[in-house]
Amino acid sequence: MSLDIAILGADGAPQRQISIGVETHSHMIEAVAGSPWLLARMHDYYEDVEYSYGELDALADETAQLRRRAQDPCLFKFLGDLQELIAAARAERKGLAVISD
Repeated sequence: MSLDIAILGADGAPQRQISIGVETHSHMIEAVAGSPWLLARMHDYYEDVEYSYGELDALADETAQLRRRAQDPCLFKFLGDLQELIAAARAERKGLAVISD
């Protein structure tokens, strides 16, 4: 089971996505616990979440800040992938969907 972060197509199906495993998710949530960060919205691995297009600038900033501090190599890689996905979503003027799979 994974938590997928996706750009959805017009039909509602993921057109581009990345996944985060349980252990990497745990590292990320521990790093943002108690903060007002948008990333903290993903605290429940088994819950769907949405980020609107208007939230993507702040989400990109948080992702970059956390990536600079990340010591876990899997978290570092995931955050890099997330930065690329955010950039793609911004270019398409779309939000992101977090889907518990």
